[in-house]
Amino acid sequence: MSTRPPITLNPELDPWERQPHETPHKHGQFATYRDLGRTRTLTEAAQRLTLAYGHVRNLAAQYRWRERVEAYDRHLDRQYEAMWLEERRKAAENDAKILGAAVGKLAQRLQTLRAEELSAGDFIRLMDVAMRHRRVLFGDPTETIAVTSEGTHALAKQFADFAEMPPEQRRARLGELAASVNQRIRAVDGSDDEDEEA
Repeated sequence: MSTRPPITLNPELDPWERQPHETPHKHGQFATYRDLGRTRTLTEAAQRLTLAYGHVRNLAAQYRWRERVEAYDRHLDRQYEAMWLEERRKAAENDAKILGAAVGKLAQRLQTLRAEELSAGDFIRLMDVAMRHRRVLFGDPTETIAVTSEGTHALAKQFADFAEMPPEQRRARLGELAASVNQRIRAVDGSDDEDEEA
C-alpha cells in the first residue's frame, strides 16, 4: 500500500496538467493512463508502462489519476460540444442562404405566374416546403395543433378562402407570403431591409 498522501492539485492549473511536486516522468506515466481513452484501466496502464499493477495502483492514488482523468474527459466533452455547436451554426447559415436564394427565385416566378394556373394543391405544396424549411431553420416547431370549432379545420379553411379569391387577390396574397419569407431570410443573413431603410 502507498504510504504517501495524495498530492494537492493546484487550482490555477488544469488537473490533467503537470502538478507541483510531480516530476515530468510521473506526469508522463499519468499521461499514458489518461491517453488510453474512456475505457482506460489501471491494468492496461500497468501493461503499457511495463510496471507492476500494485505500483501503478499506488501511483494512481498518490497522483489522483482518476479524479484528473474525469476532469480531462469533461474538458474533452465541452470541446466536442463547442465544435458541434459551431458546425451547426455554420450549417444553419448555409441553409439560410440556400433557402433565401430559393425563395428569391420563387418570388420572381410569382410575379409572372398567372393566378388561374395555380391550383390550391400547388399553393399548398409550394408554401409547405418553403415554410417547413423556414421553421426548421429558425428552430420553430415543425408541427402545430390547432383547436378549431366543431367540423372545421383552420388550415383547410384558409385554403378554401384562398381558392375563392379572385386571381389578382390570390397573386397579391402569394406575393405577401413570399415577401414575409424573404424578410425572415434577410434577418438571418443580417441584411434585414427594415434596418437598411431606417
